[in-house]
Amino acid sequence: MKQNEIYQTVTDTIIELLEQHKQEWDRPWITFGQSGDMAHNATTNKDYRGVNQFLLSFVLVAKGYLQNSWLTFNQVKAQGGHVLKSEKSAPIAFFKSTYIDQNKKYIKPEIIKEMSAGEYKSRGIQKIPVLKLYRVFNVAQTDGLDQKFYDIPESKEPLEPIEKDDRAEELIASTGAYIEIIQGNRAYYDRSSDKIRLPLREQFRGEAEPFYATALHELGHWSGAEHRLNRTFGSSFGDADYAKEELVAELTSAFCCATLGFSKTINSNAAYIDNWLGVLKQDKRAVMRAATQAQKAADYIFDAAGWDLDQD
Repeated sequence: MKQNEIYQTVTDTIIELLEQHKQEWDRPWITFGQSGDMAHNATTNKDYRGVNQFLLSFVLVAKGYLQNSWLTFNQVKAQGGHVLKSEKSAPIAFFKSTYIDQNKKYIKPEIIKEMSAGEYKSRGIQKIPVLKLYRVFNVAQTDGLDQKFYDIPESKEPLEPIEKDDRAEELIASTGAYIEIIQGNRAYYDRSSDKIRLPLREQFRGEAEPFYATALHELGHWSGAEHRLNRTFGSSFGDADYAKEELVAELTSAFCCATLGFSKTINSNAAYIDNWLGVLKQDKRAVMRAATQAQKAADYIFDAAGWDLDQD
């Protein structure tokens, strides 16, 4: 069989597996603070409307914030708090009414309030909606506010402790990776700080395997840092390099979990990787390249932990 045919056969097999499982993946941990909450202003408690509701709720999910509660910079300051360093605001838009007379002269709103109906009509006042852009921060992007702003509603799903796997715990700890395990709705590796953040073990529905699979996925990304295996990460969700790096991280998790004896990981991984099927269909060598890089990543993780694995 020719090289191209081998690549195509392997790719087609993986694609078939992904297609079969594409509806099965679900976020493996319990989330907090996102049980249908409307995006609202933290100081007035008024819900945002229209496109702002969509914008802020989308940012909430994308960033994994625990509360759909927002403030402007000035509101944060007025409440005695401050915005955390390097945090970026989210845009919202409002129509503000402006008033002009028949000579196109701007009339202040406070003058309009004092104006009689007759004068309003005689001066040819026109009310014109003008779109204004504002910026807000989620309460999670702030510090120093009253505790009431940070209180998180209890999850509807009960948290259950997981039974730790000693070998997996040893592997993860022995890599030396900086890992924060806190109550949250995101699992990610931050390249700038070289830090991994994971949700609480208890959020993983009382199951150990999803926690370790998630941790090893992020360790897969960790291994690709410039001072380690120096992989290309991609700049944003959806670009080809980003998709390929996610594929590498998931295969790294699969290889590591298989070594640890977790049998269900491949199906979960296959369903998760469905988000990147487009890359596989466009590049028949992508799976082989990703698998090679993932094997290097898995080897790096085991080597960093001091594990000596005798494998072919």
